[in-house]
Amino acid sequence: MRFFIAASISFSLFLFSESHAQITPQSISKNNIHSLQNLREEILKTNVPQKKLSINTSTAATKKSPALAMLLSVILPGAGHYYIGRMDVGKYFFGADVASWLGYLSLNTYGNDVNDDAVTYSVQHAKVANTGNKNDDYFANVGNYNNVYEYNNQQLLTGQYGSLYNVNDYYWDWDNINNRNIYEAQRKSSERILNTRIVFGSLLIANRIIAGISAYLLTNKDTSKKTSLNIEPELLYKKDLTFDGLKINLSRNF
Repeated sequence: MRFFIAASISFSLFLFSESHAQITPQSISKNNIHSLQNLREEILKTNVPQKKLSINTSTAATKKSPALAMLLSVILPGAGHYYIGRMDVGKYFFGADVASWLGYLSLNTYGNDVNDDAVTYSVQHAKVANTGNKNDDYFANVGNYNNVYEYNNQQLLTGQYGSLYNVNDYYWDWDNINNRNIYEAQRKSSERILNTRIVFGSLLIANRIIAGISAYLLTNKDTSKKTSLNIEPELLYKKDLTFDGLKINLSRNF
């Protein structure tokens, strides 16, 4: 038994001495460095891509509708050009529309003001009452006849019995002929001013037609050009493969 224990201890010491003799600090250091270098080279050989998690998203430009662009321009000149991104052209149609509306509304306001002045003058010098429920024909007759009696007599002579006025409701009687002429001049001036609105009204219509055609043609021209927007995220790594940041690449093809 003692012999067996002694033999075992001797054999263990022999193995320990052999192992100790083969593994030295220098060999450990060299082996570890060599192993790390080999590991790094093997990883680099795999060629880990810089864009391993990249996402390439291509979005084609949305095609605009020529019919919709034309409709928008007919409703509001310049709106169709704004829809297709061509306000460099649409601004002129929009400006022309604004100018036409300003001209139309200005004439409308001015003409009505002149007419109101004429009606007020008739109340003062011809004793016209209840002006709110009288039509344009009545005020034209006020300027053509000295009083309601003269007007009714003329209608009787010509057989226009349906055109007779009720004296109590449609009374007027000018104080003198000169004031009647002043009133009639104001009334006719108001008519001329209001009739001039047709010029700006025609411009409003023509501008819409031309703007619609322009938007339609420009839409067909622009949509024939294919454009795309590329969005490409990129993960960045250092040489030791540690994460170094994120970069977004944007590009547009024409």
